[in-house]
Amino acid sequence: MKRILPPLWGAAATAALLVSGTAVPAHAYEITVTTPLVSGEKAADVIAYWLGDGGRPLTAATPLSAPAGIQATPVAAEGGSPGGVRGVVPASAGVKRASGPSRNVNLPRTTGKVFFVGSDGRPHWCAGTSVQADHRNLVATAGHCVYATRSPAEGAAEGAAESAAEGAAAGAEDSAPAPYRYWIFIPGYAGGGTPWGVYVGARAFAHSDFTRYRDLDRDYAFVSVHAGLLPKRVTLRDAAHYAAFSAGPKYRTATGYTGVRLLPAGRLGDKVGGQGLAYNLPVDRPLAIFGYPMQTAEGHASGRSRLTRAYGKPFLAQDLSRRANELIAVRSAFTAASGSPWLAAYHGVRGLGYLNGLTIGLSGTGTGLSPYFDGELFQVYSAARRAG
Repeated sequence: MKRILPPLWGAAATAALLVSGTAVPAHAYEITVTTPLVSGEKAADVIAYWLGDGGRPLTAATPLSAPAGIQATPVAAEGGSPGGVRGVVPASAGVKRASGPSRNVNLPRTTGKVFFVGSDGRPHWCAGTSVQADHRNLVATAGHCVYATRSPAEGAAEGAAESAAEGAAAGAEDSAPAPYRYWIFIPGYAGGGTPWGVYVGARAFAHSDFTRYRDLDRDYAFVSVHAGLLPKRVTLRDAAHYAAFSAGPKYRTATGYTGVRLLPAGRLGDKVGGQGLAYNLPVDRPLAIFGYPMQTAEGHASGRSRLTRAYGKPFLAQDLSRRANELIAVRSAFTAASGSPWLAAYHGVRGLGYLNGLTIGLSGTGTGLSPYFDGELFQVYSAARRAG
């Protein structure tokens, strides 16, 4: 199902948006699906799962496979975009960067990995990034990194059923898939480290066309997260101290006992900042792509690679066999994992720009795909950014 929204904001409203991030006006129908994930009381239990056994679930997690079989072809479009009134939401900075040498110079602290337990019961990961929000608590990633995807056979069967039962489709609104379990975000993740803390997902926000139909044009999600917890490992002297330790996860090692204290890390945006967001922009200028490489021009890369940057000029693409006609594609030096952010007007010293795309899959080798960021995406984002 495709919907086309008419322009809703004039020049004055767009100017206000540039200054203050004014919320999107209400539409006549609701397209945002909101799904609860984990309550604040359960957040520590989720972190305990990931940090247990020396953090083995984190290091054992594998990258989630992107949707397969996307054959996107370039589209010539006058003006370089599908149209619509342009708008941006300004970025926000986090704590001041420490001076001195760093391996992450000119890389955004906002980007990291999201981890979750998949439908197969195993740990997986995608990329994600912190974005500006009223409560400084929001992560953007691909929709299929939050909700389980159906198989192609299930999708085909659903499409046939939809055509046969168009008049009874109202009840399908309530058939949104269950989200993945134990969803967390770790900004700056590398080699098992949690430099800025661990943030547990509280609520997910997605487009109804993605949750109902797996529409690739709407394969994005925003997740509000609880205040972070910063793990600090401590050595426990003996079995008695191990038994008495209750400040967080604990585990035995070959040489003794270890406990993990969970210290308050504060709000995500206060710690690492939040990228801005831009929508309805012309597709005519390079974007900075940040992600964990799954493949490079020289061959496959390890899923544990560090955050990497590339630049590419996007172009419009579509795959009508998948009912995807509002994609953008970019060829870059590496293939980024699902959920990797594409940033416009990126400023390396500040580590901030405007989120204007995110990787949802590949077309062939070396060409990443993203939904085009339009007014409908902004409506979903607006609902998420207000969540407490």
